[in-house]
Amino acid sequence: MTIHQIQIRFDETEDRLLLRLSTTDNCEFRFWLTRRFTKRLWRMLVQMLEWDRAVNQQSDPEARNNVLDLQHEGYSQQADYTKAFEEHAPDAPRRLLLGEAPVLLARAEGKKRDKGVQMLSLHPLQGQGIDITLDTALLHMFTRLLREQVTKTDWDVNLALYEARQETTPAGEAQPRRLN
Repeated sequence: MTIHQIQIRFDETEDRLLLRLSTTDNCEFRFWLTRRFTKRLWRMLVQMLEWDRAVNQQSDPEARNNVLDLQHEGYSQQADYTKAFEEHAPDAPRRLLLGEAPVLLARAEGKKRDKGVQMLSLHPLQGQGIDITLDTALLHMFTRLLREQVTKTDWDVNLALYEARQETTPAGEAQPRRLN
């Protein structure tokens, strides 16, 4: 199975993200992502992005962040985000292998594979999930979709690619302390 399309959209009524994956062999998988799960998934996805050889070989944290930014911008622009998710294949209805109702995800795992490919495993607490093979480009596109949809929520979650640098104060110029 090869991924054909990925859609992530916020469902305000459920207060969850709906992840839909369709494959080239006419299958579709539907998953719910809660706020809590999304936060945990994000940390793992960023770690997977950092496994990339070009990012990982940078010893300086700032250089590592710059490479990650450049990759993210470049790969994210390769996808067509304006194309609507195909509700069904032109020649036949999609097979919903895990059922019509979305599966509530509870576990995720990222694994390194050979030649820059990684495996993302998404599973419910009990029952069947899926393993998705992602190259660097697809991983960056997936993270962009996730970030865009989280901004549409009221979850107050910041999905940053890396921790913001702490602003340093020159020696001898301590910031005044305040108690509220």
